[in-house]
Amino acid sequence: MKLELHVISSPKQTVQELARCWLRLVPEVDWFHLRYKQLSDDELMQRAKALLSAGIPAKSLIVNSSVTVAEALGLGGIHLPERMPFPPAMSPAIRVGKSVHSLAAAERAADEGADYLMVGHIFPSASKPGLPPLGSGQLRVWVEQVKIPMIAVGGIGTGNVAEIKRAGCHGIAVISAVVDHEQPERVARELRRRWENADC
Repeated sequence: MKLELHVISSPKQTVQELARCWLRLVPEVDWFHLRYKQLSDDELMQRAKALLSAGIPAKSLIVNSSVTVAEALGLGGIHLPERMPFPPAMSPAIRVGKSVHSLAAAERAADEGADYLMVGHIFPSASKPGLPPLGSGQLRVWVEQVKIPMIAVGGIGTGNVAEIKRAGCHGIAVISAVVDHEQPERVARELRRRWENADC
């Protein structure tokens, strides 16, 4: 199974830094997530427009929570937090994902019509201090129970990506693995290589 690779924006990145990093990743990455939880739709719109102007393909850009921005700019997707209800009507061209933190939430989101689920955190993560990770064994249980694509997030890097593939996941989402590296495209290529070479 081919790796579906998602990269999520870091709150410490300016939009200019984000654009520079992501442009290097365009050949390697399937989906880019614009996630700024505290911003208004107007502020998200400006950041999304700046990324598109810099050369990030609209069809690979996912915006968190804002249907308005996704539809206005013809973006590839929208990603919803676990407690946010599904929009009543939206263009079928827009992929809808949802973050889930329990098996019950995953099953509910699948029934509601999510195209994919983002599950985590799988491994210990600096962004989730003090919270126990789900682990790859539990991830496998979820994958077997819920029959839509799952994207693993949280503490994932080149050293454990094979473990995610063996759990049956469709892909991974990363932040620090690429943001904190001087050559993010090399990390993305290595993630793909290790995924492809992993025994299942």
